[in-house]
Amino acid sequence: MLRLVALSVCLSVGLGAAPTADTKYGPIQGIETATNVIYYGVPYAQPPVGALRWAPPKDLASWAPSVYSAANMKPGCPQFKCDALDPPMVCPKTTSEDCLYLNIWAPLGTNSTSSLAVMVYIHGGNFVHMSGASLLYDGSILSQKGDVILVNVDYRLGALGFLVTGKDAGDATGNYGILDQRQALKWVKENIKAFGGDPNRVTLFGQSAGAQSAMIHLASAESGAYFSNAIIESAPFSIPYKSYAEALLLGAHMAKLLNCTARDMNCLRQRNSVDIAYAQYLSRNKLSSLKLLEDFEPWGPWVDGVIVTGEPVTTMEKGHFQRKPIMLGTTSEETRLYIYGAWNKPVDNVLYEAAVTATHPNHAIAIFREYPANSPQDERDNMAALATDYVFGCSTRHVSREIVKYGIADVWMYIYDHAFSFPGWGNLTFCQGHVCHGSEVPFVFQSAGQGGFKYAPDEIVLSDLVISYWSNFAKTGNPQGVSDSGVEVKAVPDWPQFHTENQWPYQHFKTPSSFIDTYYNAPFCDFWDKVGYNN
Repeated sequence: MLRLVALSVCLSVGLGAAPTADTKYGPIQGIETATNVIYYGVPYAQPPVGALRWAPPKDLASWAPSVYSAANMKPGCPQFKCDALDPPMVCPKTTSEDCLYLNIWAPLGTNSTSSLAVMVYIHGGNFVHMSGASLLYDGSILSQKGDVILVNVDYRLGALGFLVTGKDAGDATGNYGILDQRQALKWVKENIKAFGGDPNRVTLFGQSAGAQSAMIHLASAESGAYFSNAIIESAPFSIPYKSYAEALLLGAHMAKLLNCTARDMNCLRQRNSVDIAYAQYLSRNKLSSLKLLEDFEPWGPWVDGVIVTGEPVTTMEKGHFQRKPIMLGTTSEETRLYIYGAWNKPVDNVLYEAAVTATHPNHAIAIFREYPANSPQDERDNMAALATDYVFGCSTRHVSREIVKYGIADVWMYIYDHAFSFPGWGNLTFCQGHVCHGSEVPFVFQSAGQGGFKYAPDEIVLSDLVISYWSNFAKTGNPQGVSDSGVEVKAVPDWPQFHTENQWPYQHFKTPSSFIDTYYNAPFCDFWDKVGYNN
């Protein structure tokens, strides 16, 4: 992700009376800036500590008549070596096991009668890193320019969020991070009106692991009651979730690193969150199956059939999802970040062919025909193109077509194809000048200024366009701002729905101008549709 040097955020507090929202749990007092009303560190569940570690999130107790102060960010959830991602702008400054909080941004002047559309963001980070409090996700500009309420959510990560030790009473059963997100959505539904939001216009959106999470909620009837639209940014659809056996084995690896036996919950509960985060980091190299793609995301959801109902591609193919408007898209060079991060030296054609054969043993010959080894000195660009198509771009197109097949007309697709001009990748020099995974995020939030960077003029135009589409979608269920309800929003250029005349149009985001791309990457995606995405 981006290396955006964290600078102090100067907030003009005291421009008016401190805003207060009356929630079902008691009053909350926020702060006011020159452009926004903000509530930092709002609790949405009891702290998941002590007996509540490895337990579903619990509703809050009332603090009324006391007033809860929401003037400062809370720590992110426990994680190890987030800074190794380089940059600090995506990492929380501090961490704590007491981390089930959200942050709320509203345009200046918003009050409990405003009834603005709401956008709930789930951050990425491979289910082990980052935080909704990260500067990269600062919601000031998106909220102000989009005229929406923005909510950023923290949820339990890594082993604290996804450990599985068994299915008996007292065992850790995993998927707690997903339950945390659902609890946050429930809290928003019940309380957002007090902050000026419309509880019946809630758009769930997320990037990377956050996009995977949004798809899980889209497939859940229980979660589906809490949101009306979804935006999916760069979901790695072809990365498999874990089976029960795989999740158990990974948990056993971690327990051993903590000098505990696999199902000794008393021992595991005695370990502090710092040691758990470190053991979870070490366990990432002990894969629990022969699925090589698991190395990209060793911790995360497992298919329990209840919270996570199935593998993402299979779930969509079977039509097991809520019928809601949805936007989906990817960047044009998604896996360059991972390929160059995994192989810091050139890859020759022998290693390239070995990697492809190990990942796709049943289709290796066909893949070599489609993506032939053609750079003997270094095949990493070839590997990145192949992996981007298979893991992200083409699997996303396939899922979108499956959604349309079930009669869902309200589907829009995009490809994000702009490499930002500012030096935001830091030591990840292989992404500078390229459209790596996450490149769209500082344009959705227009947040690079938080790190002292400056957008070029055409980048501001691009970011404003993205914000218009995203916020219009939140308001009307259509990125162009068209609504049967008579909601008036700013008109933006045409973005055809994905099923239009079976031409499968994409919105192609690029500078100096964006355009509609009817057949983006079609030959390669046609190939992967034949090979399949569940290898």
